[in-house]
Amino acid sequence: MSVEDVVRACVGDPRAEVAEQHEEHVASGALSTAALRRLHGTTKDGVPWSFVVKSIMSMKHWEGMDMVPEHLREAAVAHFPWRADADVYLCPPPLPPGFRLPVLYLMEDLGDDRMNMWMEDVDAARDGWDLTRYRRAARLLGELASLRPARGPNLGMRYYIDGPLRNAFLPLLRDPATWRHPLVAEHADPLLRADLLSLAERIEPLMAALDRLPHTMPHGDACPQNLLVPTDGSADFVAIDWGWPHAAPVGFDLGQLLVGLAQAGATDPEDLPAIHETIEAAYLGQVDADPADVSFGYVASLVLRSAWQALPLERLGEEVTPELEQLFARRAALARFIVDLGRGL
Repeated sequence: MSVEDVVRACVGDPRAEVAEQHEEHVASGALSTAALRRLHGTTKDGVPWSFVVKSIMSMKHWEGMDMVPEHLREAAVAHFPWRADADVYLCPPPLPPGFRLPVLYLMEDLGDDRMNMWMEDVDAARDGWDLTRYRRAARLLGELASLRPARGPNLGMRYYIDGPLRNAFLPLLRDPATWRHPLVAEHADPLLRADLLSLAERIEPLMAALDRLPHTMPHGDACPQNLLVPTDGSADFVAIDWGWPHAAPVGFDLGQLLVGLAQAGATDPEDLPAIHETIEAAYLGQVDADPADVSFGYVASLVLRSAWQALPLERLGEEVTPELEQLFARRAALARFIVDLGRGL
């Protein structure tokens, strides 16, 4: 299939011909995304067209693989869910009314664990997220959980804990030099290190408790950045970048919904309590589960997945700018918020 074939599918005209074509690269921080390109232009009839090409790959092709300790590389490659987003199209999940996937025009298997996905370029609203939007997203995530019951345990979390968490994030947090760095020392409260490391001692008990909860198949990375609001009104949200092909405890998806924009530095930390309360209540109304189980599944998963990544330590080597200062201040506040939730478990 050629670019012109995809354009014809995109504009709904089997005889359309490309008159003008442009390409731009879109930033993506996902390890499995080798490239993300937007192709756009017009047909000879003057009809505008646009779609995105998402190139995905096994972690074995990742340029940063040499940062992974050699004895962990085989397991990292085996367990990293690089094709989760493609598999959603090969075996479509039941979706609640209000959710849809981007239109897929073409899936190319390039061999050697590489694929191209040619997809709809969703024209998404850019007006930000208020509590009403958070509430609606949480309700739909609750409906999604109800539609996809599953059996545990949470293998995805186990792979994360035994891999990146224990071998990358926790060693950095235990290193006194991390806490002496001006960006950390300036913005982290004096007890944050102690609280994070104390919480790390509870990893296994928290995992054991989560494994006893009801499980579902989640979206896996349901942050606001991956729940696009289409301007054409075709759905409440277009769900992209599905990234967790494992059963997870009920409430799991709420964690990324809470922290997604906060990790980008786009959420005022003072807004976190209201977002937290809003999404938990909305999700609870859509699932047939003990509210205590849902609350525990949400918060314990949030702690395990996000507490020790809350500080953007990967950016400590960058030149200090006002924007980076603000990011560290907001991310330190995010870390404190998650830790305080975790202390209540």
